[in-house]
Amino acid sequence: MKQKDKSPAEHLEEFLRFVDQCAAEYRLACDTVSEEDKRLQDLLHGIEFSENRSEADKELTKLRRSRKVRRENKDAVKRYQLIVEFFNDQNNRATFNKLRQLLGRQRKEEEFLNGKRVYKPRASS
Repeated sequence: MKQKDKSPAEHLEEFLRFVDQCAAEYRLACDTVSEEDKRLQDLLHGIEFSENRSEADKELTKLRRSRKVRRENKDAVKRYQLIVEFFNDQNNRATFNKLRQLLGRQRKEEEFLNGKRVYKPRASS
């Protein structure tokens, strides 16, 4: 289906899905950053207590990978943060919930408009 062939309900649903996806990506990135922050201490202790240069090099490689993962996820947090905070604001949360209700009403209206219509006479014959 082309972009302009989408119904208003489909556009609204796409927007609501986008906002939900932003929130999910944000939570996942925050959790990953937190996990990598914890891993940092483990890796630093691994380096500290390495028996030889080879073990220390392995720990340093793990540390480098961990920092890269943390940076990627920290960037994702920043990417989604403004959107998530906007919709988490109490006033905007209410509007978001009203948009969900609107989607339900819009779908019903479109079902009626796209369905088979039957005229029921009002006056008796």
